[in-house]
Amino acid sequence: MSFRRKPNPNRNHPQYCPYCAGEDLYPDEETEFAWACQECARVFSVMFHGQNAPKHTPAQSLSTNDALRASLERSKAGSDDIAEDTGNAS
Repeated sequence: MSFRRKPNPNRNHPQYCPYCAGEDLYPDEETEFAWACQECARVFSVMFHGQNAPKHTPAQSLSTNDALRASLERSKAGSDDIAEDTGNAS
């Protein structure tokens, strides 16, 4: 297959045809983003427009070591409470 122009690096690569689910797809010359399905003879376009910015930025997650340390501290605090409850009962 020869290209008449330099390939578009922004072209998304569909896995299957949205009409017939065929997988025999080739770039089409109709537009920069067009694909031709060889199974159903349809041409369709796939364009990525980007992502919306989140309404709020989520808090940064803890590193694995920090998360493990916090979990162990919570576990230890919980076992101390249990020991105190059982100690008060006797």
